[in-house]
Amino acid sequence: MSKRLGVWVAVASLLAPSTASAATLEELEQRMNKMQAMYEQRIDELESEVSSLKKDQAETRTVVTEQQSTGGLGLDVEYKGRQQDEFGKGGLHVRDHSGFGNVSVGGYIDHEFENFENTDSTFDQHRWILNVGAELGDRLRFYSEYEIEHGGPDSANSGGEAKVEQAWVDFLVKEWINVRFGAVLVPFGRYNLYHDSDLQDLTDRPIVARRVIPTTWAEAGAGFHGTVNPAIGDYEDLLLGYEVYAVNGLEEDTIDDRGFRSAKGGLGSDNNNNKAVVGRFTVSPLAGQEVGISGYHGNYANSGDADVSGAAVDWFTSYGPVEFLGEYAYFEVDELGTLTSNQPDSIQGFYAQANYHFWPEFLDDTFLGKSFENPTFTLVGRYGWAEIQDDADANTGDNEEERFTLGFNYRPVESWVLKLEYQWNDAKNETLERGDNDGFMASVAMGF
Repeated sequence: MSKRLGVWVAVASLLAPSTASAATLEELEQRMNKMQAMYEQRIDELESEVSSLKKDQAETRTVVTEQQSTGGLGLDVEYKGRQQDEFGKGGLHVRDHSGFGNVSVGGYIDHEFENFENTDSTFDQHRWILNVGAELGDRLRFYSEYEIEHGGPDSANSGGEAKVEQAWVDFLVKEWINVRFGAVLVPFGRYNLYHDSDLQDLTDRPIVARRVIPTTWAEAGAGFHGTVNPAIGDYEDLLLGYEVYAVNGLEEDTIDDRGFRSAKGGLGSDNNNNKAVVGRFTVSPLAGQEVGISGYHGNYANSGDADVSGAAVDWFTSYGPVEFLGEYAYFEVDELGTLTSNQPDSIQGFYAQANYHFWPEFLDDTFLGKSFENPTFTLVGRYGWAEIQDDADANTGDNEEERFTLGFNYRPVESWVLKLEYQWNDAKNETLERGDNDGFMASVAMGF
């Protein structure tokens, strides 16, 4: 019996591992099947997340064609600002506006000092801007900008004013078509839409953005805006945008041989029974790259038929810390039956600007960098020029002015900036802006 028992024990000892191994392999196979199913499900989830992120990115970039902001609340996504992952240091900007209920509040302020030849040096409380937005559901939005310049109209000898710069309502239909009514920023050129002081790297606006395109140019009207992401082949980030409006238009009484600076149409009434049409079309092949084409046509005469027709091209491109931007604009003015000596035949101008953003790490623990998440220095160079053709002025010729500006600024955060710059100016015939006077400017601007 002991031998038989020993044999059975030996056989049992041989069979037992085999049975256990079979059970283990079966369990492992079941586990692997479960894991494979889990991995496949997770891959599907990741693919869905990637698709959702791409959609969100496209939707975020649609604000590039908005004039000022989406009018959203709380986290207000603005059309004009500065966010590195979208449009470099001159593109999309997200600003936290404080709010209550369905209303958001924000704005900006700038304070300047200038010292130019042949003029007294002066401090200037140039602008204080209040932005108010509201949202009634996801598709009904309001946005406004109220500006007080040089202390307001009651400030002695300040040339101040207080006015609505924009106030519009949106009825959102689809990404590619939305309706806007109200006082709108005219989509002619890029600078007029990106004009806020805290977003700019130089204090003075380009000559073309004052004498040719009368920034800040707002008109009462209505029209459409939208964006399209066609995702053609390898160009899945391609974004097309547009804005087109019917507006009151430029006015005869304020067009002169110093440009269109005072020729903006009234927000309360039209000077004739004709409406101007203005629009801008943008192409953004990649984030940080944009080209815009603008057009304008309208009758400016108080009576009769005399048109102003204009076109503009603008660009913005960024490569890491370097940006290039600018615009060119041209207007042709029909002659009135009674030609006055200060009416221009045509006006044109352009500016080209380069920015270089940098930050030395050894300044991180100094008062310039400590406690700030992303402080930045910027070197800026800009050349600008404008020409007003005025054949009616006897023996004086056209009015021209050119300017070269070299600047440096410091931003502890994106929406607060200290700017230092020097201008070299040269004028021919009548002064458009600074004449032949060179000078120094400094300013502080803050958006909130």
